[in-house]
Amino acid sequence: MDGLKANPLREKLRNGEVIIGTFLFSSSPVVMEVLGHAGLDFVIIDTEHGPTGPLDTNVFGHLVRAAESAGVVPLVRLPERSRVMTQKVLDMGCMGVVVPMVETAEEVREIVKDCRYPPAGNRGACYLTRAAKYSAGFTGDYWEEANRSIMVVPLVESRTAIDNLEEIVQVEGVDFAFFGGRDYAMRSGHATVDNPDNRAAMKRAHELCERYGVPLARFLYPPFDESVRKAIKDGARVLVAGGDVSLLMWAAETMVKAKK
Repeated sequence: MDGLKANPLREKLRNGEVIIGTFLFSSSPVVMEVLGHAGLDFVIIDTEHGPTGPLDTNVFGHLVRAAESAGVVPLVRLPERSRVMTQKVLDMGCMGVVVPMVETAEEVREIVKDCRYPPAGNRGACYLTRAAKYSAGFTGDYWEEANRSIMVVPLVESRTAIDNLEEIVQVEGVDFAFFGGRDYAMRSGHATVDNPDNRAAMKRAHELCERYGVPLARFLYPPFDESVRKAIKDGARVLVAGGDVSLLMWAAETMVKAKK
């Protein structure tokens, strides 16, 4: 019987590779499969702004199955930091959590504990979950393998978080950081992400992540082919190209413009 598979995203980051993914807002297993077959490395199931909730385990399970069948790593953006919600999505087979509005290193340490089985953390232990193949994938090393495989990604979306980022990125267990430019802009009194406060925060985040060897995810906007090339040229290693709905919108609008 096979145990838990290693997380290929972690392996790629350790090897210095560029990884690219997107958010899933549509809650569609079909769309998840399409994104996986297109060759994306990961898809972040959005339960903060999307219609799928982490406690909607039936729908959530179908999304994770679709991801696995198409060979793409499923991550999930939680609506908030919660041990219960974290346990639910990990037990369904999700390979990591993206947590919004993280502001302190202590919060990140608690998130890491939520994702780790004892004695390393506080995750509830059960070998009858989907992640353990309903016991068929359970081995004596399962708990340790799970602790090594699950990824933790804090979303930095406020000035307080930027002020504390040097401590946040030093927390053991953080795989990469994610700057939430839209929320940061709104909280700074700006209607768009292209403003002086965001640029200063991004510069600070980039410097700190570089200093401590933690990749900083780059959120990309259309035209996506150009933004991907520019991000790679700038040295970004974790690329998040909009969401499934924005990818579809961009493709459709591009075709409509082409006929004019």
